Amino acid sequence: MTDAQSAETVAVPSETLPPLAKTRVQAPGAVGVHISGVGCRATASISPDRVWIGSLTPGDVEPVVDSIVNAVLTVERHPKFVVVGTPGHVNGDLGTVTAAANLGQGWRGTVALAELLRSRLDCEVELCNDAEAALEGERRRGALVACNDGALITLSHGVGVALLHDGIQQPTELGHSVSQFGGPECRGRPHRGCYESYLGGWALPIRYRERHPEFHGAMAREIPDDHDFWTECGRRLGDLIVGLCLLGQPLEAISFIGSVAQARHQYLLPGVRARVDEEAALLATRPRSLRITPLGEDVSVLGAFLMARDLLHPFLAA
Repeated sequence: MTDAQSAETVAVPSETLPPLAKTRVQAPGAVGVHISGVGCRATASISPDRVWIGSLTPGDVEPVVDSIVNAVLTVERHPKFVVVGTPGHVNGDLGTVTAAANLGQGWRGTVALAELLRSRLDCEVELCNDAEAALEGERRRGALVACNDGALITLSHGVGVALLHDGIQQPTELGHSVSQFGGPECRGRPHRGCYESYLGGWALPIRYRERHPEFHGAMAREIPDDHDFWTECGRRLGDLIVGLCLLGQPLEAISFIGSVAQARHQYLLPGVRARVDEEAALLATRPRSLRITPLGEDVSVLGAFLMARDLLHPFLAA
């Protein structure tokens, strides 16, 4: 079998994948939360149909904290351990999040989010980067099950990258690594030309308008199915994966999550594969598969719940 035949590009809708494993294990008091620039999700269960979804308006810190508290108490009246997946740089030891610009102006600096929530909820609270939470959900319930070395890439309002190396999670800020020096300005970071400034949901309408001045949309979902534009986005995403391979990161599989990835995978994934194949002679390792998560938009909140459940009930089944 040739390399070309053994490598696969899989963009499989969730309904065609094997059914998600079910569990009867109860974990009273454990709550997972995922916040982003477009909403807040919370759950006290591994069942996707029990995920609470609410709005979250980017802005100052206090309204966002109010939204999180409301979400937690909606799904669990007596929370004991809460894990919050959030954008930005997370210091788990200090319980702080820094440069979470997607949450609004008040989040550009450092926010002691864990302590703010502990004082309101009167329970244990831990923070993690939302890509880290998503990777936890994906490796235990999604497209990276039984994968020891892989990557999860988030394409939503921002761009996130989390790595799985020898079964151990390695959260990164590679979404803000530079794709092109002197490129577009990044929102909330003091640099230019990072992958998010090209592929983030906030940036895509700007990049499309540069090509089509008549376009007046403000959301990525308003961009038409322009084959050339989305394929070029896929190729730029392929540059990121080529960089990981050149650094020697083993990649059995890559899973893509987020609203942009789910809506445009039919254009993005072929562009990614084409770019990776162009560098095949230089790469010691290449991902065998590229997949869209079967967990949909709930992957991060389900991962956060699994982390909270493990911390509160460490001897329960996975």
